Amino acid sequence: MIEYKMELKKLDNKEKELVDRALKKLEKQIDIIESTGTPFEKIFNNDSIKYDILGKNFYTYKFVAENSSQIRILYRFVRKDNNLYTIECHKVEVKRRSGKEYIKKFEEYVKTYNE
Repeated sequence: MIEYKMELKKLDNKEKELVDRALKKLEKQIDIIESTGTPFEKIFNNDSIKYDILGKNFYTYKFVAENSSQIRILYRFVRKDNNLYTIECHKVEVKRRSGKEYIKKFEEYVKTYNE
């Protein structure tokens, strides 16, 4: 299940669509890996799912669309009962230049996050 913990109002319609597609793709990738018997918590060295690991169960997801638009999503993985899970979308950064400036914003958010 995907849950938004942020306002998407700052994004235009195309960016919102890309975020939705990215999160659905992430969910599908996690489902495929978990169907092989590997739980999310045991996924290592897979930067297509966990591009950056920031603590408190926060990760970044790197998504590149067909038109080369790049989006970075700060998400939190929360395991529920019956082996179900939720992907919480907390922040989105539409990359317009190279570099990892977005990571400082994400790290600051994670540092101050209270459940």
